[in-house]
Amino acid sequence: MAVAIVLGISGTHGALAQTKFTPATGAACKDESTDELGLWTCPGPAGYVVSFADEGNIVSVTIAPRIAIEKVSGPTAQWRGAGKSFGEKVQWIMRAGVPRAAVIRTWRTVEDEKELQELSVFAISGAKACLVGSVDVHTDKANDVALARAHQAANAGCPRK
Repeated sequence: MAVAIVLGISGTHGALAQTKFTPATGAACKDESTDELGLWTCPGPAGYVVSFADEGNIVSVTIAPRIAIEKVSGPTAQWRGAGKSFGEKVQWIMRAGVPRAAVIRTWRTVEDEKELQELSVFAISGAKACLVGSVDVHTDKANDVALARAHQAANAGCPRK
């Protein structure tokens, strides 16, 4: 349970048996940063990866299978970055051994240059992932709310356009 506390996501819902945590930074990740752009890719479960980009003003996350990450036509989500943009871990919601949703602690800048810290929830449908919502970390029981949304996202997948 200590890992869940580090990420800031916990809860019941029978999630622990279907939840995996992977790093969002550090030695396990491949760093391809340049002077102008922070760019690193971290391994997830079942052949999935998360690519993080931070150019200072705009940050992005891309979630996809490792073999498809280069073919993705754009980031899963992007936003105006804050001082710190990403948390230390990714929480994956698994179904039959395959990632179906993820939660990442994120920071972004909103109106009046206010910094907002959130738990961003992503649905994963095969090679496609999408941002389905976020929970302000100051919301009552934010961790439980984000985990419940992630379980809903795992069941629903990305909306069809």
